Amino acid sequence: MELKINSRHVTLTEDMKSYAVKRLGKLDRRFRESVPVNLLIRHEDTKREDDRYIAEVTIRLRRGVIRGEERGATPRVAIDAVEENIDRKIRRYKTRLSRRRRSAMKLEAGIGGELVDQGHEPDGDVVELSGGALVRTKSHVVESMGVEEAAARMELLGHSFFLFLNSETGSHNVVYRRRDNNYGLIVPGESVAG
Repeated sequence: MELKINSRHVTLTEDMKSYAVKRLGKLDRRFRESVPVNLLIRHEDTKREDDRYIAEVTIRLRRGVIRGEERGATPRVAIDAVEENIDRKIRRYKTRLSRRRRSAMKLEAGIGGELVDQGHEPDGDVVELSGGALVRTKSHVVESMGVEEAAARMELLGHSFFLFLNSETGSHNVVYRRRDNNYGLIVPGESVAG
């Protein structure tokens, strides 16, 4: 864990910084690799003395951000509260990820044999195209499904596109991965006689 401590409207002593490192160091066991953790401790003049110190923690992960903010009468109380808050959020985040992985594994097992390789390595039936050769042909059963499921199947197969029968429109569509890591959808339009 790479802990960065900042303060606003309050001076942090070395004792307070070491307390924050010790307390937030407990979060390190939740991660396999080092992650950047930012702690901001600030002071606000409020009517309630119990809410004068605020501890904010921000953890940037590859798949998002975990953020927590808690108040307390002293910086230590605020740090304790935010550590517990963040610990709960990390557990919830990891539970969601493991559920997604399990459901993805079930989906992958269900579609593992879906693509049948009918193609053959080049054996004389190579068709020359401008810009390359057509060297493989695959047969794909086109199933009816929603766009979201088609995108999930594409990701599981490790492809950059996926042909499916859109269950909402009844037409053949192609979902594809864009260069900006978003998705695109190709829908057939009116054919023009030429």
